[in-house]
Amino acid sequence: MSPARNQYNPIIRKLLQEHDALPMHYVNRRNELQRRLLFLMSTVKYLEIT
Repeated sequence: MSPARNQYNPIIRKLLQEHDALPMHYVNRRNELQRRLLFLMSTVKYLEIT
């Protein structure tokens, strides 16, 4: 795994678990977590190609 993945995977997994644990009616919180996840995953991808 790349150094970026090693650094960010624990954070991404924590956010995914938090997202999955929330009930469906917490739409705003779920969307916030989705935005943070997308940002982190995009950051990892960017760091891997640079």
